[in-house]
Amino acid sequence: KEDKNSLEKAEKEKLEKEKKEKEEQEKEKKTEEERKLREEEERKKQEEERKAREEQERRDAEAKQIAEQAEATVQQLENNQVQDYVAPAQAAVERVADENIKSKLVYRIGLVQNAINIRAQQAAEAAEAEQARQAAESQIVEQQESVAAGGYFKDYRGRWHRPNGQYASKKEIANAGLAW
Repeated sequence: KEDKNSLEKAEKEKLEKEKKEKEEQEKEKKTEEERKLREEEERKKQEEERKAREEQERRDAEAKQIAEQAEATVQQLENNQVQDYVAPAQAAVERVADENIKSKLVYRIGLVQNAINIRAQQAAEAAEAEQARQAAESQIVEQQESVAAGGYFKDYRGRWHRPNGQYASKKEIANAGLAW
């Protein structure tokens, strides 16, 4: 009987031991699975962070390139201060994302536009002055022609008169060496 009891006891202990080992193995499996899941989540998180960093770097590089293109366009406008370059420069500056850079470029475009406008105004004033000079010159020539040799003169309608005020004939004017 004692052997039987001790065998049963030994079997129970063996079963309990096996049960504990199974539980420990299951716990280890669970912790291993949890560790793998955590590692996988960490890997995914790192991958997302890396992708986000790469995307940000790409956007930054693109913004830098756009700013450099706008800078080059504005520099071209400054070097060749012509109205034709203003619109492309403004379009390039509109694409710039950095407000600080954008405001500086807009200011530079404004300065160039002012210079272009001033130059155009000066050219218009010079043309106006030239026109006034030519008008004055033609008026002087006309006055000189109006009182010509022999006392003949031309009235405001372009008719020739003798010194006494009567109309002169074509023949008289031609003899005096004047142009009809």
